[in-house]
Amino acid sequence: MAQVWSKHIPGINVTVQATGASAENIRLINDKKVDLAFVQNDVNHYAYKGIEIFKNERRADFKVIAALYPETVQIVVRAESNIKTVADLKGKRVSVGAVGSGVEANARQILGNVKLSYRDLTAVFLSFAESADALKNGNIDAFFIVAGHPTTAIMDIATQHKIRILDFSDKEISNLRSDYEFYTKVFIPADTYSGLVPPATTVAVKAALVCNSDLDEALVYNLTKTLFEHLR
Repeated sequence: MAQVWSKHIPGINVTVQATGASAENIRLINDKKVDLAFVQNDVNHYAYKGIEIFKNERRADFKVIAALYPETVQIVVRAESNIKTVADLKGKRVSVGAVGSGVEANARQILGNVKLSYRDLTAVFLSFAESADALKNGNIDAFFIVAGHPTTAIMDIATQHKIRILDFSDKEISNLRSDYEFYTKVFIPADTYSGLVPPATTVAVKAALVCNSDLDEALVYNLTKTLFEHLR
């Protein structure tokens, strides 16, 4: 994307910066430390409303340019695990993402959808890579990842172990969406990961491209036009 903009918009130079994902990105945008960022649409919602991980910290100084691709909720277990549904996570050791992350908020919502909370399981707060290593080593029973699929951390463990991604029933998805409209239904084919058995129906949020609210409108138009004309 940065290469497309730099190539096709005269006089623009786009620099890519690694960050700590959506929650940090919306703070960077609001603090005018970056001009553009990827932020999950649910995290945009929390920031704008001052709720969830942004409770008492409303961050509304941003604009959404476009929703780009689904960031899929993937709850990963070893294939031989007796965990078949989200409700089966009760009493298990589960990585729910880093503290204060968008993933961790998704995990709480999805657990709450089946009447579970952290009191009902052993919640561990790990990064994607740490979660994959912990599942490989038997230190956890399951982990949440919210990212475009295929996801590198899951690809890594799938090369060594057969895995499953927990399947959501239509009722679970309907109930979840009645409380949180930003979720959409997503299907993950069995060939997505080398060791995935079987395919899974789950939910996703959207990765959105956002900008700070005072970015020049003509520039935003050119960025958007160029993006959709040249990025496939």
